[in-house]
Amino acid sequence: MTLFSLLAYAAAAFAAAASPGPSMLAVITTGISRGAAAGIAVGVGIGLGDLVLVALALMGLAAVAHTVEWVFLALKYAGAAYLVWLGIRMWRSAPEFKAERPRSKASKSIALGAAIGLGNPKAILFHASIMPLILDVQSLTLLDGAVVLAVVFCINVSIMSFYSLAAGRSARWFGTPGRIRWMNRFAGGAMIGTGALIASG
Repeated sequence: MTLFSLLAYAAAAFAAAASPGPSMLAVITTGISRGAAAGIAVGVGIGLGDLVLVALALMGLAAVAHTVEWVFLALKYAGAAYLVWLGIRMWRSAPEFKAERPRSKASKSIALGAAIGLGNPKAILFHASIMPLILDVQSLTLLDGAVVLAVVFCINVSIMSFYSLAAGRSARWFGTPGRIRWMNRFAGGAMIGTGALIASG
């Protein structure tokens, strides 16, 4: 694997990760409603989910993933249902200002992100289709594969962390009960919409 081919694949992965979609929406709504740390944890989960899909594509197991598509569908619907549930809770929550938002378990946020990442059937198709065009898959060594996985994971986490931090900063503007009420309804509605988008995708 040449440095040029790795950079070309990284650029393609960056463009895919940065483009608007359910993953980006989930991270932004989590960052607004539950804080930047929770949003970053969701981003880590998304990165881990995408890591599995890239590994399957590297091993030429995209067809195998297709045969057990029900597993990915179950994860997708579980993540979508959880987002909808969080959205309903956020919509109905009282407009109380809290200097520090209650911390949620990082493991739950990571699991949510992983379910969203693994439940995106278009992701494995993207990697399986673009990988042979840029990388000489047949000649990749184990080290080459590890480098590709590390690059894709770092790209996902970096982009999702940026979105989450931006969302977390914007949430600080909501300091009055009226603004908090609108933030709760916006974030709750966005979470419900994101869950519906993931389920229908």
